[in-house]
Amino acid sequence: MKKIVIWSSISLVVMGLAVGAYLWLQKPQVIQLSDGTKLTLLGVEYGTHHKYPTARVKGAHRTTTSFDTPEKAVVVWILQEHKPNQWPNFQTLVYDRAETACVANWSGNSQQIKNGVEIVGIELHAFPRRDSKMILRFQTWGSNGQKVSKEQFVISNPARSSTPGWTAPALPQTQSDGDLDVTLNKLVFGVHGFNGNSSSKDPSTKAVLAAFHTEQNGQVATNWQPVRITTSDATGNEIENNSWSTPNIQTGDPTMTYQWGLWPDESAWKVRVEMSRTAGFADNELWTVTELPVKPGSQQDLWDYGNNGRRKTNSAFAEADLNGVHLRIFPALQFTDQNYNNGQKMGGFRITTDPDPTTNGFRMTVLKLTDENGKSLQTYNGGSGGGNFTFQIQNIRNAKTLNLSLALHQSRFVDFTAKPSKEP
Repeated sequence: MKKIVIWSSISLVVMGLAVGAYLWLQKPQVIQLSDGTKLTLLGVEYGTHHKYPTARVKGAHRTTTSFDTPEKAVVVWILQEHKPNQWPNFQTLVYDRAETACVANWSGNSQQIKNGVEIVGIELHAFPRRDSKMILRFQTWGSNGQKVSKEQFVISNPARSSTPGWTAPALPQTQSDGDLDVTLNKLVFGVHGFNGNSSSKDPSTKAVLAAFHTEQNGQVATNWQPVRITTSDATGNEIENNSWSTPNIQTGDPTMTYQWGLWPDESAWKVRVEMSRTAGFADNELWTVTELPVKPGSQQDLWDYGNNGRRKTNSAFAEADLNGVHLRIFPALQFTDQNYNNGQKMGGFRITTDPDPTTNGFRMTVLKLTDENGKSLQTYNGGSGGGNFTFQIQNIRNAKTLNLSLALHQSRFVDFTAKPSKEP
């Protein structure tokens, strides 16, 4: 009788542990971001038709909306809860289980089910396809800089790949586009110090370094720089990177340090490099604009210039034709809603083109920018797409007018297949 009681007690304990373990495994994964946003993992799917899941949120309205992708894609569904009227600012970082590398993915699909609550579908363009599981963390921006969440989602990979890897010849390799010869001397992953952090072991602080040598018509060329690298691997990953280029101090050869690299345990990466000139432009590639007026306006106004119906005064200040492309430039703006912490005044200007020159491999570069007193201003590319180019000015001061010269010039493209090496 005692044995029966003992075994019954043991059975009850085992059953209790089993039920507890089951309930624990069924518990949703939740992450709290530094800005207070709460993220709850709703599920992961793989396919071309992606239907928004339901979420048990009090006061939420039902939704049956879906979206389609041209090819099969992995979509991670997340319930996003935050303060009403304050949209969260984060990107998704995808790691392999060994955390050898990570890649950023942006959420592009969402639907509000309640004020301050959305269901977000994050399409993973690049992820560790050979792993059975992967890790998701989230990087936010704020007054204290960038922060990566310590909490994470661990998800199963519904699109695991067993595709054979590529074979890569040894470096250095030389490829040509017309009279331009580009040699890839080095491709190194795990470079330290990205975002100014030299001690962190987190792959989000690491980068890839590509080192080149360029010659044009058989002569060393120092006026060509890499401006964009597209990295792909045999499993189907592909990611485009824009970052900074710097010349080697001793040789003048260009290097490019960029995020994000792919997973380095692949036998090879394919890297497509866009090379762009920094000098030596022909007259038919250049445009000079003088006395461009500066007006007050918001940063959103900058994006609205040239869009019919978005502004009452959307007429261009000047127009020109370069390389079969019609350009229109609009009055510059000094932002009324954005300044740097040290009081520097921000601004920008916008140029529209017809047709879009980027589809034919052209790039637009501002060569010189000054105010009405001849003082130089620093500008950087604020984004482009659909024939629209936006340039932002870091410290526009109290400029009344601007004088600028720019070039619309053809890029060159070269392709390499190489095995990335680890930084020593």
